[in-house]
Amino acid sequence: MHIQKRAVSTDTCTDDVQKPTVLNEQKTHKCWRRFMNARATDRAYIPTEYEHAANCLTHGCLIIPAFIAAQRLVIRANTTEEYWSSIIYGNALILLFSFSTIFHCSCFHPTYRDSRLRHLLHRIDRAVIYIFISSSYTPWLLLRPAQSISISTTITIVWTMSLLGITYQLLYHERYKFVETCCYIIVGLFPAIVIADMVDHDGIFEMALGGLIFFSGVFFFKSDGIIPFAHAIWHCFVFFGAAIHYYAVYTYLIVPLPPKIRDNNPDIQ
Repeated sequence: MHIQKRAVSTDTCTDDVQKPTVLNEQKTHKCWRRFMNARATDRAYIPTEYEHAANCLTHGCLIIPAFIAAQRLVIRANTTEEYWSSIIYGNALILLFSFSTIFHCSCFHPTYRDSRLRHLLHRIDRAVIYIFISSSYTPWLLLRPAQSISISTTITIVWTMSLLGITYQLLYHERYKFVETCCYIIVGLFPAIVIADMVDHDGIFEMALGGLIFFSGVFFFKSDGIIPFAHAIWHCFVFFGAAIHYYAVYTYLIVPLPPKIRDNNPDIQ
């Protein structure tokens, strides 16, 4: 009997040790729940107030730098092709961060959270992603010759795919999320085949690295309701990927020429 009592006492002691652990885990779970709502399946995820603020700040702080970056590309351009490449790519950067911020600010404000304006801005925000993907490839397709693939045909296909993606986004917004993600990935991967076929491979590593960062961030893009601040983390991946791609365009594609060559070449602006 004495041995049995000691055994029971030991079990009781173990229970006493486990109870605080369970309580601590529950408290930790509740603490994180302040920063994350339940996951949504057939509708848009509703972020917490903290997530709303993070979503606004992570892209809002990049609007002015995007304007400056776009301007620097245009100033740096030498030829007509470089000029229009800079215009297209630079404006896509501005649109990406601007509409993302505008949409998330509309979500943050309680007046517009469930309004038609908010739903419209969400569609535009997602549509701009297609524009940004195509615009990111446009300088490469316009300024770099490929060995065996038609560049003009590729540009047409890339922008047609983006227009189809935008149309799908407008018609089936938030209804088939997996298909939506696949569309982004397909539009993002297809032009990479052409870039790999180009004669000059300078900057390809940076282009591939930026693309890898974008695709790695998709995990967080699809983790709303699973990981706190998942969408804000996705925004950070977008920033780093876009920064590396911009560096590649600025360094390897839009290259300033010496003054003598610039003055003696009538094709240069």
